[in-house]
Amino acid sequence: MGKRDLSARIRRERPAAPELPTASLDLPRPETRLESGPLLVSGWALFADGPLARVEVWLDGVPLGRARLGLPRPDVAALHGGPDALASGFELRAGLELPADGERTAELRVLATSVGGERRELGPLPIVLASAAPAPARPARRREPAHTGRRVLAFSNVLTLGGAAIYLAEVLREARRRGRMAPSVVTAIDGPLRADLEADGIPVHVLSSLPLHDLDAYEDRVEELAAWAAPQGFELVLVNTATALTLPGADLARRLGLPAIWSIHESFHPDLLWEGLGPGMAAHAEATLAEATFAVFAAEATRELYARSLAERSAVMPYGIDLAPIDAERVGFDRARVRREAGVPDDATLVVCVGTVEPRKAQLPLAQAFARVAAGHPEATLAFVGSDDGPGSAALAEWIAVSPCPERFLMVPRTRAVQRWIGMADLLVCASDVESLPKTVLEAMAWGTPVLSTAIFGVPETIEDGVSGWLCEPGDLAAMASALERVLGTDPARRREVGLAGRRIALERHDLGEYVDRLADVFDREIRAG
Repeated sequence: MGKRDLSARIRRERPAAPELPTASLDLPRPETRLESGPLLVSGWALFADGPLARVEVWLDGVPLGRARLGLPRPDVAALHGGPDALASGFELRAGLELPADGERTAELRVLATSVGGERRELGPLPIVLASAAPAPARPARRREPAHTGRRVLAFSNVLTLGGAAIYLAEVLREARRRGRMAPSVVTAIDGPLRADLEADGIPVHVLSSLPLHDLDAYEDRVEELAAWAAPQGFELVLVNTATALTLPGADLARRLGLPAIWSIHESFHPDLLWEGLGPGMAAHAEATLAEATFAVFAAEATRELYARSLAERSAVMPYGIDLAPIDAERVGFDRARVRREAGVPDDATLVVCVGTVEPRKAQLPLAQAFARVAAGHPEATLAFVGSDDGPGSAALAEWIAVSPCPERFLMVPRTRAVQRWIGMADLLVCASDVESLPKTVLEAMAWGTPVLSTAIFGVPETIEDGVSGWLCEPGDLAAMASALERVLGTDPARRREVGLAGRRIALERHDLGEYVDRLADVFDREIRAG
């Protein structure tokens, strides 16, 4: 046999290289047993006809919702290469009603769809749902006589430049200015807003430690806080955000016999609030929230999530924003100069997305959607305002660097000059899959800057599609790309008309002073009732 014949035979007999996987459901594992907490569904998917557009999840035929897209998967990129692989991850956390007794096996189905319509099903996968373990006995609530004075103690998880913390700072400053509250603040994590509050005469106390995985140690810490707070004459506790870090505020109110008013910004199933806590602490947290005196929500859609525990003790109060500084800056705003200083050409169509770069705000899927329409709009630039040294910003920067049009993106570090970016923008985009009512959306409306947003929770209660802004489905990359195409293809004069319609809504419905008066009226009522 000649060398040529031998080589041909070797090629015929050599086993074919295994095909690389194009999708994976990492969690849950088969026969996962779920007794408490949310169901976590995660994985990745790649397609030949373009990036992952949406992932839908069902349990026994009942939809659990759409998964969060654009999660970084460097392991998949190492296997396949390319920007789509780098952003191919997805994740969904869903709260479930577990059986009251016994257990049952349920069937999980996951359907991934590409922007071109190609589909790939992952599953079906059996998982076991079991009745939850009984909650540990809760100590009896001790009520003490209410103290005199008109003072409010506000608990915040952080004082960094995030939406909920900024909301709290603005509300307390305005309430103090209007003579409705004499507030003090306790925060678990310090930040730049502390200096702002203290400059306005609002005392701030930073917690030195907060044990969240040991219920006994946690109770001891709350007793220490009660000893600190009792002599100060507080009448009411405002718990800003429903998180583990603000939980001591509600427990402190219980020990001092004070009303606990929760301002809940978290638009997801209550089961997800206490994820990561041990079973004892999670049960304690759930019971504490159920004992809330009253709760305020920015959107009816968010309030409905908590109806099981707070049905008759809550109200919808859409956020107020401080319109005066925006109106003052709008007067004589030199758009061309501000753009030059920011390095943005005056004739560019500037699209701005404001916020900390994190999965729920979906900046990476927004970048993917923009890249799909960028060629048809060569004048358009997308700026992400709010990048930092966290993993979300690093993943976004890595994707942009290997994208087809890296020169069309800007990453702007977190800044206090957010209003300048909103003012110089032609369009503000909110791509989030979870928000109650984004403050940046209201601020853009107050500027008269048109808004394109996912139709999440309080946004459709505020914006009418095509009239006072534009809406698209959340968790759907193709829908975001189509919406960008729609808005960028709209005549600039028409975009300005839509922006001005949004401004009228902001002026009529979202004044900070009116919001503070409504909130203070709730406080007065609950203090009198106590």
